[in-house]
Amino acid sequence: MAQLIIAGTPPKRAMLVIIDGLHIDAPARLAMPNYNRLMRHGASIAKTCVIVPHHPTHGRYADIHTCSYPNPVMMTGTVFLGANQRMLQHGFRRSAFIANTVAYRSIAQDYQFVIQEHAPDSFSIDQALALLNNDVDFFRIHLQDAGTAGYEAFGAAGNMPYAGNIWHPESPYKLAIEEADRQLGRLIAALEMRGELDRTLLVVTGDHGQSNGGWHPMFDEAGWFTPMVFHGPDLKRGMGFEWADQVDIAPTIASIMRVDVPNEDGGTGRVLSEIGVSSALPLRSESKLLGLNRVLAKHAYLSAELILRGKDNPAYCGQWMLIERDFYGLDRILDWREKKSIDELIQHNTALIIKMEGLLSTTAP
Repeated sequence: MAQLIIAGTPPKRAMLVIIDGLHIDAPARLAMPNYNRLMRHGASIAKTCVIVPHHPTHGRYADIHTCSYPNPVMMTGTVFLGANQRMLQHGFRRSAFIANTVAYRSIAQDYQFVIQEHAPDSFSIDQALALLNNDVDFFRIHLQDAGTAGYEAFGAAGNMPYAGNIWHPESPYKLAIEEADRQLGRLIAALEMRGELDRTLLVVTGDHGQSNGGWHPMFDEAGWFTPMVFHGPDLKRGMGFEWADQVDIAPTIASIMRVDVPNEDGGTGRVLSEIGVSSALPLRSESKLLGLNRVLAKHAYLSAELILRGKDNPAYCGQWMLIERDFYGLDRILDWREKKSIDELIQHNTALIIKMEGLLSTTAP
């Protein structure tokens, strides 16, 4: 997988800034001048597809991780999750993880600095600025407030003007996104004052997207996409690309910074070589994770139909149970590594989807 994006000396540091639940339309619809400035001077991705943002709180996955699927997928660079995996931070000599929440404990392994407290987004940027003199070569900075605000819009009482509408002028999501952008501006300004902005790889994205009604219901595709921008030396400036997958983030940062890719397996993403200033590679035209997500969503809907039919004819439930034994669904994410690749996982599950559709097309199984 080792592919060089830049030919010269690697940047002084890499900073991965996560704006929780960043909607793909937020930079255009809301006041995000600092993100948009990075877009004008960097390489931007319109749609970064994340794995379905499921968040089990019990079972095998919850025994390993405290946060939703997209977060460990981002840091391991693979959808083939497991226990005690190598993550992006392990390739760096001196790293820092800063979040204004304690929700991400399970992906905070082996950072030299870990700061996680319930606080406003400004807290996270304050801590990052305080660490700039500590020779940190990788930062993961998570700004949580927009995600919390999206959940507030999702659950708001019907008499609230922003209930079910993150774009309402009074929406807490709108306010939180704009505040996150202001905090991003503080970080950019500090790097500029130090003369280090052009020596820093700055990557800004969301951990997942956001439903227009708030939060990230699993099968609302708006929650599957988030924008992303790469800003740094020897990267294209003002160039936009349509697609990337979340699993591409870790390999791409590793390539630019000349560190080891955390995982190289069938679930690993690719290096986004086309963002390099010297690359003539064509634009990417598809997302592999989108295909996987759609198969997972279709399985959920067909399962519901078969179970409901089972109310009148139990044989439907029996057939569904047989299919479930073989389907690698969201609840079996830790088993996905039993397949050799994402393509093989999709093909296996698609064959079972066809079987489910066949059952539903008959009057009796």
